Amino acid sequence: MSATFLLSFRAVCRGALPALLGSLLLLLSACSSSNVEPPTPLTEFKPELAVKQLWSTRVGRGVDDRDLRLRPRLAGDTLYVDDYKGIVAALRADSGESIWEVDLGERLTSGPGHGEGKVVVGTADGQVIALDAADGKELWRAQLSSEILAAPAVGSGTVVAHTVDGKLFALAADDGEQRWIYDRTVPTLTLRGTSSPVILSDIVVDGFASGKVALLALQDGRVLWEKSVAVPRGRSELERMVDIDGSPLIIGSVLYVVSYQGRAAAIDLQTGRVLWSRPMSSATGLVADDRAIYLTDDQDRVWSLDRSSGAPLWQQDALRHRGVTAPVLLGESVVVADREGFVHWLARSDGHFLARYEAASGIRVAPIADGKRLYLYDDKGRLLCLEIAPRR
Repeated sequence: MSATFLLSFRAVCRGALPALLGSLLLLLSACSSSNVEPPTPLTEFKPELAVKQLWSTRVGRGVDDRDLRLRPRLAGDTLYVDDYKGIVAALRADSGESIWEVDLGERLTSGPGHGEGKVVVGTADGQVIALDAADGKELWRAQLSSEILAAPAVGSGTVVAHTVDGKLFALAADDGEQRWIYDRTVPTLTLRGTSSPVILSDIVVDGFASGKVALLALQDGRVLWEKSVAVPRGRSELERMVDIDGSPLIIGSVLYVVSYQGRAAAIDLQTGRVLWSRPMSSATGLVADDRAIYLTDDQDRVWSLDRSSGAPLWQQDALRHRGVTAPVLLGESVVVADREGFVHWLARSDGHFLARYEAASGIRVAPIADGKRLYLYDDKGRLLCLEIAPRR
C-alpha cells in the first residue's frame, strides 16, 4: 500500500491548516514517487494447489474507487455484505443465494458487524444502524459524532463503534441508547481508517490513531489500562503518524497489535505488560496460528513472526506495491489478495507461493475463510467463493 493512504482531514477543523498543507505536499510528493513504480510483476511458480470457483454474484456497487474497507461478515452459514450506496444483504455461504436485501438510503462506510441476532453498519454521517439478522428489518438508528469507517462490534448486549474523531461509543444492543463514550485526543494528521473494536465478555479493546491500545470495562467504559504501541517521531506530521488501523487480535490471555510506522507487539491482556515488540509498519490486521502471527506491512511484504518472541520466521516480498490485503489462514496456507484482483496462497511454513487466482477487479479487503472455502468481495461489488484442493 506504500504511501497511497488517504488522510483524515479533521486537522482543518482544529485550526491546523498550515501544518496540514505542508504535510499534504509531502504526501503528494511521496505518492508521485511511489506511482512511478508499477506493481511488482508476478513471478512464475509451479502451483501446488488447484483453485476452483464455486459461485459468484454481485451485491450493489461495492466501493468503486472510494477508499473504504467494506469487508463482508461470515456468521455460521450466512454472509452479510454491504456497499457504499446503502445496500445491505444476507446470502447463503454455500451457494451465494440471496436471503434478504435492503436499501438503507445512506452512504455506508463500514463493513457489517454481527452478533446477538443483529447486523450493524456505520455511515458517512456518523449513524449506527442495526438490522434484524434474520430478515433485514431495521431495528434502530443512533447518531454518533462523526464518520464510522470500521465495523462496529456486538456482544454482551452492547454495540461498540469507533468514530474517526477518536471516540468509542457504547450503545445498548436492544435499542441503541448511549451508555458511555471513551474520548481521547487524536493527532493532527491520521490515516483514513480506524481499528474495529473487539468485545470479549465484559471488556472491549481497541487501537487508536495515537498509537495507543486501550482495554475498557464494557459496562461503564472505565479504563483498565492503556499502552503505547508506537511513539510518534519525526519532524513532519506525516512522519509522526502511528495509527493503529488493524483490529487487535486476542488469543487466550495475549493481545497482538501492530501500528503504522511503529511496532508489532504482544501484550498481556490482564496487566497491559508488553511481552515483546519489534519495529513494524502496517495499517492492516493480523492473524495467528499456534506458532506464528502473520501480517502485511506498508510495503506489501507478507511476514510471519514467532508468536512467543516476535522474531521473523519468514517474509515474502514478491508482492510489493500491489496493494496487498491483510492475510487470512486457510488450511496450511496464508492467503492475501491485491488491488490488481489477484489472490495468492503462501505456505505457512516458509512463505513460498502455492497457488494464484485472478479473481476480479481490485480487492482491498481481506478474504474470508471458513476452513474449507474462501470468500472475496471486490471493489465493484462482486462476491465470489473459491475452493482449493491438492494439484494432481
